[in-house]
Amino acid sequence: MILAAFVQARAVAPNAWNGRATAEALDKLWHEVPSPVRSAVDFEKLLLKVRSADHASGWRSEMERFAKASGDDPVTAGLREFAKLWIARAMMEEIDGALRKFYRHEVRFPDSLEPVLPDSPADAKRDPWGEAWVYKTTSPTGFTKLAKQRYQLGPAKYPQLSPLNEAMKSKPAPPAWQIMPREVSGAKALELRSAKGQSAIVQPGGHFADATLLYIGEGWALFANTERLFTLSF
Repeated sequence: MILAAFVQARAVAPNAWNGRATAEALDKLWHEVPSPVRSAVDFEKLLLKVRSADHASGWRSEMERFAKASGDDPVTAGLREFAKLWIARAMMEEIDGALRKFYRHEVRFPDSLEPVLPDSPADAKRDPWGEAWVYKTTSPTGFTKLAKQRYQLGPAKYPQLSPLNEAMKSKPAPPAWQIMPREVSGAKALELRSAKGQSAIVQPGGHFADATLLYIGEGWALFANTERLFTLSF
């Protein structure tokens, strides 16, 4: 039996999936991709609004529709989770306003969120998964006496989630994974290896490193991490 060598993954259609695509390019892509992936193209178009809007109110309602979409196929489920991440960021920004109001009066951040929840929108009191927020105060590195001058806030499932302003600007390169197509019980799968030595055989809906595999096409695959959608070829 001849085993094919692993191939190095590279970006597919970089002008459409690198966060800098125009709406016109995405409209063209929508007609070129398989129908199960078209909702991901629609989501990429929504991310254009996210990156250009002055306030989350410009895209929040559309993001809510993705977060409430029904369906258990990997693309729909993955986009539903991805949408909740962006909604969480919008909520975190709202809570940040309440925290900074507290800081202006106390010159410190509170020990818990309880004092600022009355000044936060009702739907932001719990994260998009219905869980309590993970919150703690911190001190600047090397300045332990300056207690409670910073804070960390995130949803329970993703306590280290990047805030909205950082995620809007983030455009990291796709990961340099090695990929080999496989089959599991007659269904498409990918064997993935990272530069850190991680390896796994993953089917759509499965996770590898910090990403979720949403779809396997002919020679390419669609992934989502906490900040973006990206494609890799194999």
